[in-house]
Amino acid sequence: MGTIFLRPYQLSDAEQLLQLNVKNQLHFEYWMPVKPQANAYTLKKQQERIEQMMENSLADRSYAFGVFLTENNQLIGDVSAVFVERFPAETCMIGYQLDREHNGKGIMAEAVRQAARILFETYQFHRLRAEVMPENIGSIRVLEKVGFRREGLAKKSLYINGAWEDFILFALLKEEFSFD
Repeated sequence: MGTIFLRPYQLSDAEQLLQLNVKNQLHFEYWMPVKPQANAYTLKKQQERIEQMMENSLADRSYAFGVFLTENNQLIGDVSAVFVERFPAETCMIGYQLDREHNGKGIMAEAVRQAARILFETYQFHRLRAEVMPENIGSIRVLEKVGFRREGLAKKSLYINGAWEDFILFALLKEEFSFD
């Protein structure tokens, strides 16, 4: 059995989700173009967030999966699929975040690999996209390990932390993915 497993969020995950986000607030927010409001860091807001995730999944708008340690069911991160486009595109953009304590151990590459399998097999996407700031070397390595290929550079495409940032564009096609 692997080190981690993914599953959709449940309301019972709200406390762990709150703890994960409080613990990693500065780390997670650094990469976010829109920072959460201060009241986002409450149990009630995390419950509402999970309810929204569940609703979005049922409506085929987005998908969110918690990343849990197999040994103790501890929530340590998440992988999400947003900007869902159905026929004729059958594509979405993935994003992910991991508790800093677990960075550099290959966990996020495994989580993205598991998410790609779910997105291709269960939700029948044809193509997964990702965008990464060039300075985020760890995230670039994650995508490359899973088999994503670079498709280009979006110059000054998103305003983050007071500046227009470039993003490297990545993609993975279903027929390129190794299901082994």
